[in-house]
Amino acid sequence: MYLDKPHRRGEPLSRAASLERLSGTRFDVLVVGGGINGAVSALSLAAHGLKVGLVEASDFASGTSQESSNMIWGGFKYLESYDLRLVAGLCRSRNRLAAAYPTRILETRFMAVLQHGAPFAPWFAALGANAYWALGRLHTRRPRHRSRSTIHRLEPAVEASRIRGGIEYSDYLLADNDARFVSEFVIAAEQHGAVVANYLELEEAEYNSDIWSLTLRDQVTGSAMETTARVLVNAAGPRVPTIGSLTLSTTQSRLVYSKGVHLTVPRVTDSGRILAFFDDARRLFYVLPMGDRSVIGTTDTPVDDPEVSVTDEDRLFLLGQVSRRLNLDRNLDASDIISERCGVRALVVPPGGSGRRRDWTELSRRHAVETDDGRGVVSILGGKLSDCLNVGAEVVDAVRLCGLRPMPPAQRWFGEPSQEDRRSCISRAAGLGIAPDAAALIWRRHGRRMDEVLDLVRGDPALGGPLGDLDTLSMAEVMVMGRHERIVRPDDLLRRRTMLSMLHRPETVTADRGVRSAIETILGSDGLTAFDAGSAALDDADV
Repeated sequence: MYLDKPHRRGEPLSRAASLERLSGTRFDVLVVGGGINGAVSALSLAAHGLKVGLVEASDFASGTSQESSNMIWGGFKYLESYDLRLVAGLCRSRNRLAAAYPTRILETRFMAVLQHGAPFAPWFAALGANAYWALGRLHTRRPRHRSRSTIHRLEPAVEASRIRGGIEYSDYLLADNDARFVSEFVIAAEQHGAVVANYLELEEAEYNSDIWSLTLRDQVTGSAMETTARVLVNAAGPRVPTIGSLTLSTTQSRLVYSKGVHLTVPRVTDSGRILAFFDDARRLFYVLPMGDRSVIGTTDTPVDDPEVSVTDEDRLFLLGQVSRRLNLDRNLDASDIISERCGVRALVVPPGGSGRRRDWTELSRRHAVETDDGRGVVSILGGKLSDCLNVGAEVVDAVRLCGLRPMPPAQRWFGEPSQEDRRSCISRAAGLGIAPDAAALIWRRHGRRMDEVLDLVRGDPALGGPLGDLDTLSMAEVMVMGRHERIVRPDDLLRRRTMLSMLHRPETVTADRGVRSAIETILGSDGLTAFDAGSAALDDADV
């Protein structure tokens, strides 16, 4: 089978081979945590010539990094505190990331609707939008003030009677989901020589003579393995304190947690815009496009524990807030919810700072990279997708303080392949009869791996058609994903490498022939059995 091709230099290792390599290598750095902070750290460190391992206790991007609003933004709301330097810095980070990933991060228009009760007058919001545009170095389309009648014409789904006015401005949105974006960093890290493994948990850590001796537990088989590293990067997101306790390392900053909930519902508007509203407590929430659905969120609730779930109160709050601001045939209710997303943001409280509720929005902007050079530990606290490249660069500087000597990379360590590579793949796809829009989507999903997809289609054109009714994903793409994307369980494919389980109800996903074929191709009959068992468990829970 294609998935079982022998390994050649420059190609991905199988999971078994990665585990063997992990236990037989003395690493310069072991990164613990496979969210955005861990993935970008592993890529940056490997590109700087260090011997890097990356381990994640669950699937890559299965925590905070799969629960975002999928926005890449420069912090418009922070203008409220007049912190212009902060907003300018975040806009620079946003611009650099968007320029590096032009097919995966798309400029998107926002319609901020100011209704009666909003904290700002439309003229003042328009002034702020133009200041934001200027601080972003005019990198996007210019903002525009919008009257009530114009908003009603452009977005008829918005309840017009309460509108005072609004502004239309630009920021950025991930073309696919956040977890898939993170997985691309993991793949790139492996291509730069990092050894990566998901479902591998750090269980014990002992520091002797400048070397970490580490015990890792395979969550698939239950077996334990040993490895060593000079430096450990704690990128465990909300679990940073847990890993800190395990390694006896401390940080000056601390974390507090904010619970965020998103609900996926049938499409509210087909304009492609993101609708922004202030809720009854004058907090921003959004109606975002995702495929042919809309996503409502997010909530912002202080919690003490990173283990969170969606409650009836969360559902009622979001559905009630959005229903009062939209002019639909009927109010949205729980029966309209297609899927739910729930996670925590780990917010950084600096030394001497306060995590009180009035400081909540102040905290959400921060990340911190701290070094315990006496024990060879680098800890990453907080952070957001928009600022991930800065995290990668700061981690390289931090490991220098621990005695490592990263080398300057031969070329830029992040970003999509060149436009020349893209044109070559799109041209080759056209020669195989693949339509331009379909070819562009394959490129966005796979980058240079698109050549592997096209090789399969050239050998068997039947592999190029859509597998089922829910997605354009082809069997050729599934086979390439199986080789490169560390898919161990059905949910890895359906929730994180694609958006299938977010865009469709569980019973629809379970019945789709394409989904079943994809799971069986990647995970075999045992994977399909596990998928059916999981679906049956969900049905029983619903009953």
